[in-house]
Amino acid sequence: MKTIYLLMLVAFVQNAGAQDFCKQIKKEVSGDKTQFDFFSPFAEDKLPAVRVTRSINVNPDMAYDNFFIVFRTVTGDVDNLYTKSADGTVVEKEEKTLVVEFEDKSKISDDTVQVNHDFTEDRAEGIRTLFYPLTEANLKDFTTKKIVKFSLGGFEQTFRADSANAVMQYIKCMKSVETK
Repeated sequence: MKTIYLLMLVAFVQNAGAQDFCKQIKKEVSGDKTQFDFFSPFAEDKLPAVRVTRSINVNPDMAYDNFFIVFRTVTGDVDNLYTKSADGTVVEKEEKTLVVEFEDKSKISDDTVQVNHDFTEDRAEGIRTLFYPLTEANLKDFTTKKIVKFSLGGFEQTFRADSANAVMQYIKCMKSVETK
């Protein structure tokens, strides 16, 4: 009998700690009910800052479905966002390199998506951000594997296991959203 109570207690504790990631997703709907925007929780000060967004427009004249995982990292000195051109002037770097490594050591590498640059509010550090499209081709990786680390323009960022699980769950939730 004690064993049964112990098992029930363990099951209760596990369920009490379980999160419903889908309930954490924010949904905004346009007044005409044609635009649906979904956002995972995001805190700029919590690094690495990764979020998931999906924007669906069901208006037949402007229909689209933009589904992204957004990678963001603070990368130190603002000067590392710039380079010198052939004529000696300082120009912003053009970076297009994303590497995502999963827990099973598999990787996604893409050098076609632009890395955006910004800087912190105090202008002391550079920020790199990349909106990576989630497609049928890469959704399986992002919904079944946890991210261990990622690199934007060669600047690597490790990823905490709890954050990796949350991102994976947010993608699963947004993959199946309803636009009603």
